[in-house]
Amino acid sequence: MKKIAMLVVAAFLAAIPLTAGFAVENKAYAAETPATYTLKVANWEDYIDESVIDEFEEQMSEKYNAPVTVQYNTFGTNENLYNDLKIANGYLYDVICPSDYMIEKMAKEGMLKELSLTSGGNYDLYASDYIKGIFENKIKWDDKSLADYAVCYMWGTMGYVYNPKNVSHEDMKDWTSLWEEKYKGKSTIKDSVRDSYFVGIAYAKKQELLKLKADYEAEIITADAYNAELTKIFNDTSDETVKAVEKALVALKKNIFGFEVDSGKNDIASGTIDINFAWSGDAVYAMDEAEAVDVELYYSVPETGSNIWFDGWCIPKNAKQTELANDFINFMCDPEIAVRNMEYIGYTSGIAGDKAFSIDYYDEDSGELVETVEYSGVFDWMVQTYELSETAGEGLTGVDLSYFFGDGKVVYTDTVGRQFSAQYPDTATTTRCVVMNYFDDEANERINTMWENVKGVAFPAWAIVLIVVGVVVIVGVVLLIRFKDKIFKNKRGGKKGVKVVGKEDM
Repeated sequence: MKKIAMLVVAAFLAAIPLTAGFAVENKAYAAETPATYTLKVANWEDYIDESVIDEFEEQMSEKYNAPVTVQYNTFGTNENLYNDLKIANGYLYDVICPSDYMIEKMAKEGMLKELSLTSGGNYDLYASDYIKGIFENKIKWDDKSLADYAVCYMWGTMGYVYNPKNVSHEDMKDWTSLWEEKYKGKSTIKDSVRDSYFVGIAYAKKQELLKLKADYEAEIITADAYNAELTKIFNDTSDETVKAVEKALVALKKNIFGFEVDSGKNDIASGTIDINFAWSGDAVYAMDEAEAVDVELYYSVPETGSNIWFDGWCIPKNAKQTELANDFINFMCDPEIAVRNMEYIGYTSGIAGDKAFSIDYYDEDSGELVETVEYSGVFDWMVQTYELSETAGEGLTGVDLSYFFGDGKVVYTDTVGRQFSAQYPDTATTTRCVVMNYFDDEANERINTMWENVKGVAFPAWAIVLIVVGVVVIVGVVLLIRFKDKIFKNKRGGKKGVKVVGKEDM
C-alpha cells in the first residue's frame, strides 16, 4: 500500500513541471501576439522626410487596429549595411534601402526575400516605365532580375557640381578636366572605390569613349547599341584596365583637394573647392545651399558617359514583419509621399504618376501655414516647382522627358544646368548613362587592391621583409638586455631552484 502511495505521489510530482511548462509555453505564445507592431527600417542618413514616417504609423495603426511604430535606423555605406546583416545572421531589419549593385549581391547570396507587392499597388500604378524597365531588363542574372527583389526609391546620375566663376562650363563636359594643372587643389572625388573607379575609366578610356560618341552622333550606331557599348567599357575590370585606372587615379590624387563621401556638397557650397564629383541629389543640395549666400553653382554630366544609379526598398530574408514591410514600400511609392521626400532630400523618386494631391507649406521660423498647393501629379509638381513652361517660347530651351513621364512630356526652361537639370536629366543625358554591375569576388579583389594602392603608398615585398626582420632584431636585443643576468646565471648555476652540491657539503 505504501509503495502504491509513493508511486501516486511521484506521478503527481512528475506532472507538475509538465503543466508548469505548458503554462509557460502558453504564456510565451500569448506574448508573441503583439500589443504593438514594430517595423525596423534601415536607410541612408538624411534620406527621408521623417514626417512621412509619422503619417505611416498613423495609417497603419488604423489598418492593424493596434499601435504601429517604425524603428528607423541609418547606415553610412552599402558595405556597412551588408556587413551588419552578415554578422547578425538573423533578424535585424524588416526593410532596407541598398544601392543597385548591393541589391544584386544580396539577392545572389540569398539575403533577400522576393517581393510580393499587390498588383495595382502604388509602384505598379505610378512608377516610371523607364525605371521599371531598367530593374526588369538591365540588371538580370539566371532567371531573376532586380525587379524581383526591389522597387526604386531614388535614382540619379553622377557628374560635376561646379562654380562657373572659377571653372569653365566647357571643361565640365569632360571628365578628364580634373587632371589639368589649372584645377590643382580645387576639386574633390569620392572616397568610394566604385564611384572613383568610374572616373578613372573615363580618363583611361577617353579616346575609345570619344570615338563611340562620334559614331552615335553620326548615327552609325543606335542609342541602344551606344548605351550597351558604354556599359561594357565602364564595367570593365580586366587586369589591363584596372592597372590603367590605378595609374590615372594616382596621378589625379596629386591634383585634387582630397577624397570625400559627404562633405563635398558643403565644401563646394562654402567655396572651399570649385569642383565636386557628386551624385545628382547632392548637387541639388549644394546649389540650394550656395544660393543662400548668393553663389550660383551648376551641374554637368560629362558627354562621354556617366553612371545612372538606384537605391531600392528591399525586404531581408529574415524579416519578421513582412506584411507591414510591404505596406511601407507601397506607402513610400505614393506620389504625394514621393514628392515630399524629394523636396526634403533633393534626389529624384522613381515615381512619375498622375495621382492628384496637395501639400501644405509652412514658414520655417514661425511654423505657420503659408499656403496649400494643389498638384495633378508628379509631372505637375515638377512644372510648378521649377517654373517650367509646357509650350515653346523665345529664349526657352526644350527638355524632352518622355523617357520618364511618357510620350509628349516636353518642358521648356530658361535655365539649363541647375537644380532642375540635376533632378530630371533629359533623354540625351540618360542615353549615355549606364548602370554599374555587381563585381564578382575576383574583380572586387582587383579593384580593392588598386584602391589601396591609390589611397596609400604600397610597400614593396622586400621593404616589408626588412621591416619584419628589423622588428625581430630589436625585440631580441631588448629581451637580451632585460633578462641577461637570469640567462647567464642559469647557464652557470644549472636549473633555477636546484642546489648545486659541492664536495665540501658532502
